[in-house]
Amino acid sequence: MMKTIFTLLLAICSLAVSADNGKYEKAMLDNIQSIYTAASTADLDRLTNTFSRIGDAEKDKWEPYYYASLSQVFKAFRIKDAQVQDKVLDEALVSLSKADDLSANNSEIKAMEGFIYMIKIGVDPGTRGQTLSPKIYGLFTKAMQLDPNNPRAVLFMGQMQMGTAEFFGQPLDQSCQLIMKSLEMFDTQASSNPLAPTWGSYGLEEWTSKCNGAE
Repeated sequence: MMKTIFTLLLAICSLAVSADNGKYEKAMLDNIQSIYTAASTADLDRLTNTFSRIGDAEKDKWEPYYYASLSQVFKAFRIKDAQVQDKVLDEALVSLSKADDLSANNSEIKAMEGFIYMIKIGVDPGTRGQTLSPKIYGLFTKAMQLDPNNPRAVLFMGQMQMGTAEFFGQPLDQSCQLIMKSLEMFDTQASSNPLAPTWGSYGLEEWTSKCNGAE
């Protein structure tokens, strides 16, 4: 009798956990989609706060803080004032560090960190290009080592290499190989995690056109 009751309690607990996970995933997926359709920086601020609250409530999941960071990155792209943009990117790094604390050696997190620093170079290219480039290359290399099939890591490395090659007047062959490779990887990317990042391919044609023009 006691064994039957214990089994029943386990089943009830499992159903409760499954229901909670379902609510969490739905809330996350709905808000993730809203990042890409946000009409204003205020909308992105609200999403940042929402993801942060979800992360604080869940405590052991890296994805909410990752998407809080992504919301801030998308906000930064809409800001013209370089100093304000830089501050928002710093806030994005703070959110991302919380994700990193929960999931060390995560390819997506390393790729995102490198991407944020790559954007920060644009605030002061003359000074930051030399100081941040080694860090960025290191982060993208680490991201690719952790997951060679991560299209964002491959694309960002290609973009970084292309920027460096263009600055020094060097051939684009190596960078174009990575960019074209990422194009194929975006088409075939798959993950068992329904909350795994899928973004990054928007505007890819601009980069591939540079490669086609260099042929």
